[in-house]
Amino acid sequence: MCGICGIIDLQQKTAPSTRREQVQAMNAKISHRGPDEASQRDFTQASLAMSRLSIIDLSSGTQPIFNEDRSICVFFNGEIYNYQEIIPELQAKGHQFQTQSDTEVLVHLFEEEGPKMVERLRGMFAFVIYDQVRQQYFFARDRFGEKPFYYHFENGIFSFSSELASLLENPSITRKLSREALQYFLRGGFVPEPMTLIEGIHTLPPGHFMTLSARGIKIEPYFQLNYEADSHLQTEADVVEYVRPHLEKAIKRQMNSDVPLGAFLSGGIDSSTIVANLAKFSDKKINTFTVRFEDAAYDESNIAREVSQMVGTNHHEITVPNEGFSEALFWTIIEHAGVPFPDTSAIPTYFISREIRKHVTVALSGDGGDELFAGYPIFQWWDKIHRAKKIPAFARKTALASLQGAALLPGFKNNSLVRQLTKANKISLLPSSEIPITIMELMDQEAINHLYQPGINTDFSAYTRFWDTAKQWTPLRQIMQYRLQYNLPLGMLVKVDRMSMANSLEVRAPFLDPDLFEASTRIPDHFMIKDGFGKNIIRAIMQKELPDSVFNHPKTGFAIPLHKYQNKDYHHLTETLFSKDHPLMEIIDFQEVMHIKEVGLHAQKDTAQLSVYRAGQRLWALMALFGWISRFNIKV
Repeated sequence: MCGICGIIDLQQKTAPSTRREQVQAMNAKISHRGPDEASQRDFTQASLAMSRLSIIDLSSGTQPIFNEDRSICVFFNGEIYNYQEIIPELQAKGHQFQTQSDTEVLVHLFEEEGPKMVERLRGMFAFVIYDQVRQQYFFARDRFGEKPFYYHFENGIFSFSSELASLLENPSITRKLSREALQYFLRGGFVPEPMTLIEGIHTLPPGHFMTLSARGIKIEPYFQLNYEADSHLQTEADVVEYVRPHLEKAIKRQMNSDVPLGAFLSGGIDSSTIVANLAKFSDKKINTFTVRFEDAAYDESNIAREVSQMVGTNHHEITVPNEGFSEALFWTIIEHAGVPFPDTSAIPTYFISREIRKHVTVALSGDGGDELFAGYPIFQWWDKIHRAKKIPAFARKTALASLQGAALLPGFKNNSLVRQLTKANKISLLPSSEIPITIMELMDQEAINHLYQPGINTDFSAYTRFWDTAKQWTPLRQIMQYRLQYNLPLGMLVKVDRMSMANSLEVRAPFLDPDLFEASTRIPDHFMIKDGFGKNIIRAIMQKELPDSVFNHPKTGFAIPLHKYQNKDYHHLTETLFSKDHPLMEIIDFQEVMHIKEVGLHAQKDTAQLSVYRAGQRLWALMALFGWISRFNIKV
């Protein structure tokens, strides 16, 4: 597990010494991703570097790693879980290995199969392979986007890094805000890949590889979603028998480590499933970790404790107190996220990662379980709205008008049900491709036009591109693809990667094993959700191995009670961030910012217009945006 970075000057315009120093600065900026070792190799037209967190083959896994004649080398961030399955096959074809690391598999597999090699890999990764004979650079990123990859290409100079803050250490990159990307951020809280909030900086999207040479860059997908139910899966027992071995194999693969290993344990089905299987397959007692919140509505620590006691782990609880906010914590999250990250669960993720790192170097998580096995409430919301679409449009418009009128009446002003029904009716009138982002939007177009002075209407087409392929599938699989394409890589995985690596902790997600994912795509829809509960198959697999409390309590997101977290430091920070002379005020309406701030700070009860959660989230997102622009000196 590492961070990688580099500058490739195809036309050799920059002095080698300058390029070398710039890459040294870039690598130093990601030292937290790999505090065990830093290395850099300077070639005729390139300087490539990495910071290593030693996990596999501690003594001889130093990068770059070369092939036999040293014509090909690799700089690698991530883990290849099936490398031990591939090594004998490559040895049988004459390849000679000098190390026991998963990294070396990449160079020999590339020699053997070229770009198609990525289809063989089971892991999380972002890497560069340099072919010195062909003068080509090959980059690839894992299927779901667990490991990040940012790049900038201009005037023949290609710069890349695992983190934006590192990439921006290259002084030739202009730090200019992308107006188009800003509108996407305001709408959804994230910017669809490959765009970023900085003009000229892009990501290599998940499931893609890229080739760089004197001819330029070429980007191609190697992984595409395909949902096709297996007609042989006739009963729930059939599905359980089919999925269980894939789940167990995924967890066993990710247990391989030469350093201490533990697990996140929230008390939810996903993390409890991982922990129960870890305990079953491990010959040592594993360490588990959970966050305990003072607010009972957000706290699942008692359930996590039950799971630990039932399966037998060394359990640790980390308390996140109300009133625990500090400005220092805010800036720590901004600096490590590298983007204005709007999800406040980054706070407890940072705390628990810091605590886990005191005990282990690798931790397994339940991330991805909801995306594979239909666990999120949005999946059922989508289904209800789809069924509502069958009601004549004029009837829904009439109901919407009545609800909007009711929301203004004294007896209904604080009624959350009115708000939810109004939103559902409004959304049902939209094209299907626009429904997912609208269900979860940070701000609607009207709010954006009030806030964002240019008020440019955009079609937000990057949020609806999933529909090109999704429309051929069932409604459930359509919304599942949306989550996999947008929310997972741009939300969950950004949070987990940045907050864990800020603490030099590697986090693995067995649910994102490609073979397990493939198995999940074959499950007929009617087995996914049962009696209003998602993840029916995981429930069926684990029913006898976990406490009843895991299955009986409502799904709880890993979030903090933000409205109770807004202490004096929090209030002071909003005053500091939202000053009239902030660069963003050139294009953002000051009075509208003040309105969002006041509502976000003082909302204590849901209304027919806005929930407390949404009010707080909007404020936090703006705080993150303003803070990010200030800290990274972004030009507006």
